[in-house]
Amino acid sequence: MIRRLHDRHDLESSRADNPNFAGTLAKGLMVLEAFVRESRPLGNSELAHALGLTRPTVSRLCRTLLDLGYLDHDPRIDRYFIGPAAVALGYPYIVNTPLRMVARPGLQALADRFQGAASIGVAFGLDVVYLETCACPTSTLARPDVGATRSVAATAMGRAWLASQSADERQAVLAALARERPAEWERCRAGIDDSLAHYAKRGFALNLGDAGLGVLGVGVHSRVRYGQRTLVFNCAVPGLQWAAARLAKEAGPALVELVRRIEQQAGIR
Repeated sequence: MIRRLHDRHDLESSRADNPNFAGTLAKGLMVLEAFVRESRPLGNSELAHALGLTRPTVSRLCRTLLDLGYLDHDPRIDRYFIGPAAVALGYPYIVNTPLRMVARPGLQALADRFQGAASIGVAFGLDVVYLETCACPTSTLARPDVGATRSVAATAMGRAWLASQSADERQAVLAALARERPAEWERCRAGIDDSLAHYAKRGFALNLGDAGLGVLGVGVHSRVRYGQRTLVFNCAVPGLQWAAARLAKEAGPALVELVRRIEQQAGIR
């Protein structure tokens, strides 16, 4: 499982595991990663506390990232926020997502049919990253935008990805969830167990509200590869308008059908 660096302890562990590990580069990326978890302007002291680094180290890193355009700075509040170079860096990954444009009409039709949102993502660490989302324009459902991250544990697409992993790989992720996100693990454990136990028969994973905000969802992993990863698909619906039985009877099979069509367009039989 890919390790995401959240603080000094993760940094030291990575250094111990890999003699070629570039610590200074990793520290700079840790600063940027902090804004993924906390999407608001942050000051040097906040970053230093969150990352377990000294304030002078964080100050140097932020100044360098500012000079390179990966951070911006608001002098009125003396806080940093993500800069345009960081946004531009992700653009090639988004636009090269396999079959993203081909999948859009089907995603939009699914979102409109079920008055929700349909998305494509990839797993990264303990999260999934959204690469495309189509939403019903009349729905009140809050949709995750491109680049948004959500937990593998609390999303249907994350659970679908878990079902696609080998037993050893899946156990490593579940152990990391229990260790690093214990409250989330306890909240989502029953739902994860259900999705993993029934994925082969259903063909899709379920989220019956574990993500909060009254959102239910179904998720399907595909065989469409993007580098070392595979694309996963999600259809989210407003919980107040849906029951679990209807979700499993209608939305799940519809998403499976869409993913199989996309696989066929990719030449996967």
